[in-house]
Amino acid sequence: MVLLASVEVWGLGCGGVLIADPAAVLVGPLGRNDLYVAMTRATRWLGVVHPGLPPVELRELTVS
Repeated sequence: MVLLASVEVWGLGCGGVLIADPAAVLVGPLGRNDLYVAMTRATRWLGVVHPGLPPVELRELTVS
């Protein structure tokens, strides 16, 4: 397992991605962009863990 910040994975594909506390990612200067990058690196699975309710940006996403 490797722990990387979203800015470190630009252009990379990862088999599995776990995003911890997406609300913390969103408060950064490039928050939405960084969250997008983190969420689109996964080639096999994507997991998101967060305390409380998910951020508004994630609440309407569906799981398939």
